[in-house]
Amino acid sequence: MPITRSYPPVVEIYGAEYGYERILKDDFFSVNVLYRNQEGERYVLKLSDFRFVLGWLFRPLTGWISRREYRIYQMVSDLPGIPALGPRYGRRGYFHRFIEGHTLHEIEKRIQEQFNVVVGDPAMATYATSLAPDFFDQLRVILQAVHRRRIFYADLNKRGNIICSTEGKPFLIDFQICLTVPVRQGWVGGLTEKIFQRLIREDIYHLYKHKHTFQPQRLSENEQQLAKRSDLNKRYHRFLWRPYIALKRMIYPHGSNETIWYKWKKEKDQSPRMP
Repeated sequence: MPITRSYPPVVEIYGAEYGYERILKDDFFSVNVLYRNQEGERYVLKLSDFRFVLGWLFRPLTGWISRREYRIYQMVSDLPGIPALGPRYGRRGYFHRFIEGHTLHEIEKRIQEQFNVVVGDPAMATYATSLAPDFFDQLRVILQAVHRRRIFYADLNKRGNIICSTEGKPFLIDFQICLTVPVRQGWVGGLTEKIFQRLIREDIYHLYKHKHTFQPQRLSENEQQLAKRSDLNKRYHRFLWRPYIALKRMIYPHGSNETIWYKWKKEKDQSPRMP
């Protein structure tokens, strides 16, 4: 039996009333709910939660996760390509502006279904998408700005975290597992800097892996090298990512992350509260 989550039908943001519109994303760690006011302005409410039996026992932890993500969001909220940050909601949630557009995951799925191609097929790049020729160049500028704030994004492998707006601009969302790396002095600072540079190299790897999927013909020779998996990434994938996915599928067999998001967007919200 699927585990459901509760969310308010109406919320107040900066003195204005916003009504529930639909679920945007419902995954292992959180639910993202879209709200809209009478003027058509939209905000996303991100509620941290654990979607498994007895997950409510971990509510104190989800509160800490949400507060931590909000603090990181505040560090980058003034950057172009980051949706405007809104207020906190209770202990486990916060709002940010909704960006009209499609995630890279949705664009990928649309191409796959329309043209019957699979992930990794070079033919994917031959079909028209909504991505501008310099889309990934713009995304790198955003990512570099995040790195200059001493933040390792860490979740760029998920195409559902990258939005192509209706104007063709890239946006980054979801800062839940980001890691802040403050500047330190002495030998500790030198070691910390080396670790940080290795970490942000993984962000760059995922950036060009996505570009290789959607625009391989635009990859420079240097970008082709950056799109190759590093030794660190190989070890991470083998010893951390694979066991994590296996455990998550045991606990949460209904799917998560981009799969759930795309399912909701495709099938629409079946909730009785849908207006």
